Amino acid sequence: MRFERYSFLFAVLVILLACVSGCTTLPNTGSGPAATVATTVPGVPPSPAYTQATSAYQAAKNTGLETTIKIHAKNFNCLDIPKEFGATWLYQDEKYTIWATSPGSGTVNVNILLLTASDFEKIQTVMPAWDAVKKTWVYDGIAPLIQLNDISTPQEKTITIKNQGTYYLCADDRQESGSNDAIFQVPVKITRL
Repeated sequence: MRFERYSFLFAVLVILLACVSGCTTLPNTGSGPAATVATTVPGVPPSPAYTQATSAYQAAKNTGLETTIKIHAKNFNCLDIPKEFGATWLYQDEKYTIWATSPGSGTVNVNILLLTASDFEKIQTVMPAWDAVKKTWVYDGIAPLIQLNDISTPQEKTITIKNQGTYYLCADDRQESGSNDAIFQVPVKITRL
């Protein structure tokens, strides 16, 4: 009889511990989509850091991002677009407009490229080459999603993201010859439609 009571109490204790442990799991602190899930408790406002990050992300997505890409003459530099928007990546079927203009009021002509993460790795070693037949700059082994060549006046293109991932907007001045120590600020604007 005593054995049955202890067995019953032990079973109740195990069930209670299982219920309590299920209610007190810690949030995922890793990276990726699971890390962005927020837990809210009714009557308790979210933390200020979460609220500020979320509102900054939403504002950037709604109004767009207007910034500059700083490059040294005869070099290139890239923006991590999702990072600029405060996100991990861009999502499939999102539509964006990319706008750019010359950094030197038409006196400096750069190429603007929208690249996937894999092409971003390649641009560091691939130099632009002029294709005299097509009259355009070619990046051997790279397939830019958007390419604006020799920008001297404002240009704009729209793209729909096909695959979720990280995308980079690069300004490239390596097609120019000679040497120069100038630093340019290439004006760009990325707007989510």
